[in-house]
Amino acid sequence: MYAFESSGSRKPLHVMVIGSAVVAIVLFSLSNRPGMPMPMLFQLGAVLCMTAAVYLTVRYSLKLYRYAIEPSGIVSADGVEQYDLVITEITGNKQRVVTRVALREIDRASVAVVRRSDKAAYAAITEAYRAPWKVFCYANTPAMAEMCVIPLPEDKAAIYIPADERMVRILKGETS
Repeated sequence: MYAFESSGSRKPLHVMVIGSAVVAIVLFSLSNRPGMPMPMLFQLGAVLCMTAAVYLTVRYSLKLYRYAIEPSGIVSADGVEQYDLVITEITGNKQRVVTRVALREIDRASVAVVRRSDKAAYAAITEAYRAPWKVFCYANTPAMAEMCVIPLPEDKAAIYIPADERMVRILKGETS
């Protein structure tokens, strides 16, 4: 019915990866200076920074997500076909469905788009979905400029995806 792939800016991701690698290089070179007390601490810090750089690369750069509204194959009692939100993870040539949620399970009135620049709204959303809620973030960057928050009250869970105007309207029930 409708699908899009996340294609947001990855500039913050690239800054984080390069920054972590540069800090690791600096820490390694400082650990080799003569007379440096406890060089193993600098080496440990460098290993942690490189681990962070590798994690960010694997988690965000090598994966792509496709968000789709697809027919579920279920027809309600009144003859209306039901639809699901399907999130597919794409890694190279491999595709794997990571989430499938029936649209009828989504609290459509609470679906919201939050911009990171709107500090008050962003803080309110992150506070609303704290423990015991489970939060699932399916994005290609650790710092989304704006995100669509999809609450699933029955499961005490929330899904964060990049905001796409048409997808948000469908999730809110404004269009089909």
